[in-house]
Amino acid sequence: MRSAKYSGPGSAAEVISISEVEIPVAGPGEVLVKVGAVGLNPVDVKIRAAATDFGPIRYTDHPGWDVAGVVSDVGDDAGEWAPGDRVFALAAFPDAAHTLAEYAVVRARDLAAAPASWSIAQAGAAPLAALTAWQALDVAEVRSGQRVLVLGGAGGVGHLAVQLAKARGAEVIATARPGKQELLRSWGADTVIDYRDEAALAGIERVDAVLITVDDTLPPRGAVADGTAVVTITGLADAQRAQLAGWGADPVTRILVAANGAQLTEIAALADAGELTVHLDAEYGLDDLVAAHERVETGRVTGKVAVIVDADV
Repeated sequence: MRSAKYSGPGSAAEVISISEVEIPVAGPGEVLVKVGAVGLNPVDVKIRAAATDFGPIRYTDHPGWDVAGVVSDVGDDAGEWAPGDRVFALAAFPDAAHTLAEYAVVRARDLAAAPASWSIAQAGAAPLAALTAWQALDVAEVRSGQRVLVLGGAGGVGHLAVQLAKARGAEVIATARPGKQELLRSWGADTVIDYRDEAALAGIERVDAVLITVDDTLPPRGAVADGTAVVTITGLADAQRAQLAGWGADPVTRILVAANGAQLTEIAALADAGELTVHLDAEYGLDDLVAAHERVETGRVTGKVAVIVDADV
């Protein structure tokens, strides 16, 4: 089968190739998936550039974690999955998964039935970002009637967090460039603010939860008070964490997403109920993987980038 491969650290053009490897075999508790599409995330390009582990995130020269496709074969003790099932998953994360290939072995517990309302590209692009948003909102204990501030609302995690927070009944405030604000409103954001507009940011009153999805960004002072939960997916310097704690943020938490098929099943249900969509910034073929990496590295992606491995799946 054809598979993406990294030759070591470096730029996308220098180290990415497509090679022929053996089709893997599903073992106990595993499923073999014929891959239709794979999402490309910032973590993919960062780990490729450095060719090293990032904390618990494992580097491999055969990349990929997001996946959507059709079950081709099942191993022993793989539950009720059967050939022909349309599925999606965040495979094995933060361990290596090798989904950027024509076939991928995925743990049965990581899989969920793909939303019928989504294209294969949307299903492939969603899992890591959607689960990150879901788990961040869980950590912040977001519930109906609360106010939530999403910093970076038009990004991969951000645009899904806006929709998932709305599905929980929250009032959502989000930041984005002016050219992306109408999209955010279409996704359910109640208030959208240009992140460069200091006066508008200063006017945000206390929120119950803040989700930070972009590097080196803190919420405005007025948004954080005693009991505000702050969750970051990018990390904060010690001084930033201390500053937020001094304002009353409780807790200040950095999360690392975990594979979870049960949560993806709930996400799929919201999608098929019309409460959640995946905005595709761009789609690339497997042979255009270099261009896909370069697009993500611009830092200007709206929504998600998908790599199409087999459009007919």
